[in-house]
Amino acid sequence: MKNLIKKYLIFLFILFLFIGLIIPNIYAFNNSFSYEIREMKKGDVDINLGFQIDQYQDNEGGFNMIVGSFKIAQSFKPSLSPLVKIDLFGYSIDDGNSLEVSIRDNVNEQDLAFISIPSDDIPRQLSWFECDFPDIEVQLDKTYYIIINQMGDGKFIWYGNYQNDYYPSGYCYSNQENTQNWVNLSEIFQNLDFCFKTYSYGDNLPPDPPIINGSDSGKIDETYDYDFYSIDPEGNDVLFRIDWGDNINSQWFGPYESGEAVRVSHSWGENGDFVIKVQSKDIYGDKSEWSLFEIAIAKNNLLIKNSSLFKLFKNHPILSIILKDVI
Repeated sequence: MKNLIKKYLIFLFILFLFIGLIIPNIYAFNNSFSYEIREMKKGDVDINLGFQIDQYQDNEGGFNMIVGSFKIAQSFKPSLSPLVKIDLFGYSIDDGNSLEVSIRDNVNEQDLAFISIPSDDIPRQLSWFECDFPDIEVQLDKTYYIIINQMGDGKFIWYGNYQNDYYPSGYCYSNQENTQNWVNLSEIFQNLDFCFKTYSYGDNLPPDPPIINGSDSGKIDETYDYDFYSIDPEGNDVLFRIDWGDNINSQWFGPYESGEAVRVSHSWGENGDFVIKVQSKDIYGDKSEWSLFEIAIAKNNLLIKNSSLFKLFKNHPILSIILKDVI
């Protein structure tokens, strides 16, 4: 009788553990698994949606303005929705200050989209660069404004074209000392429009992840060449950026033809294992996945070979053999 009661109590205890602990964990696992699947599906949709240029003015005519003590705006009328990102043409001449870029449907109203671009992400030479903010729904053929505000003491130079009205659907404006008064610069500077590109989603596909070829081992302060290329499904030209794994990163450079081999050189200032990462994007802004390439950098024994100890060993054949095996 006692054994039966004991078995019954053990059964109740196991049943309690199953109901109180195991079932909730199974439910939580199922929920997390379902959430992961949903996120993967959502990610797949985002990955398969390419970008398409909507509005643009890409004629640079030597005209530029410095964004410093006042804001500058460029208006445009979208023909596609949503608005997912924009590109600007310019560069920064001062370090340490971020650049604020926003989208508004009225120059004096609140931002519809906003991004603060750190100083390190702003090019130091004249080039296009990306401002990727959260997607916003826009009304087609309604006027919107790209507004740039330089923070701190920095200076950003935005390039454009005047005398020829390359973008008749928009105008340029400046805001003196952050007041509510905006001046139409397109009237003063004869049809001025700054260089910009707006993007929506399209059926464009991103390029393939870059193929990287080069040495997987090396020594400190010695320069090594790396060849890489990326193939775009539609044959579009591609650009590249590189993370060398030693806190040195490149801006986007190019474009190059799809499949064209590009050679870049680099050296590492310390020993260790480093991961080179290369990413490509086509001229419409669709990015590939990162490609990874590992390299092991060893200490350079040049100092040892120039030392008096090395010369002493070199004069003794047996010790020279031992030294050769060590270094």
